[in-house]
Amino acid sequence: MLGLDEQTLERRSLARNEALFRQGEKVTAIYFVEAGRLRLERQTFDGRSLVVGTTSSGKFFVEAALFADIFHCDAVATEPSQVRVYPKAAVLDALRADPANAMSFLSLVSHQVIELRHRIEIMKVRSAKERVMLYLDLNAGPDGRTVELRSQLQDIAGELGLTREVFYRTLAGLEQAGAIERDDARILLKRSIGA
Repeated sequence: MLGLDEQTLERRSLARNEALFRQGEKVTAIYFVEAGRLRLERQTFDGRSLVVGTTSSGKFFVEAALFADIFHCDAVATEPSQVRVYPKAAVLDALRADPANAMSFLSLVSHQVIELRHRIEIMKVRSAKERVMLYLDLNAGPDGRTVELRSQLQDIAGELGLTREVFYRTLAGLEQAGAIERDDARILLKRSIGA
């Protein structure tokens, strides 16, 4: 990927709750999550931790950091994880040297912008029930009904700006009302909350 020799890239293994990097550290690389899941969290001025997002295996992580001097959040493994390290200078050189790599990377970043716009749209909704339903609707697969959960429920709650308890209670209420059906790794949208 990105025109770099995968075999020569460093790999790092992380234990659950181990930090890959911390807010304020100098950016020297971007990462590809080979296994596991990482959460981005930002510490606020009053000591709270805000979940900025999560990334599961098979995806690049913190690509925007290529154009930053320091990391603006912490990256913490939510489960045992392995990442491939892409040195910042080598990635930038590869993007400059090969237009196909640059276009592929631009496509990746464009999809992230779309996801962030969806998250902003969701955060504008005041009702927890409507916020959760909008999240599920925006994350439904090609059938428009099945949502594959890519994150742990507590991480989704944080991304939605809800406490874990409110999120769980909202899911239970939606399930009881017949709006959704749940199993371990997916949620099936049954009908809208207004129907």
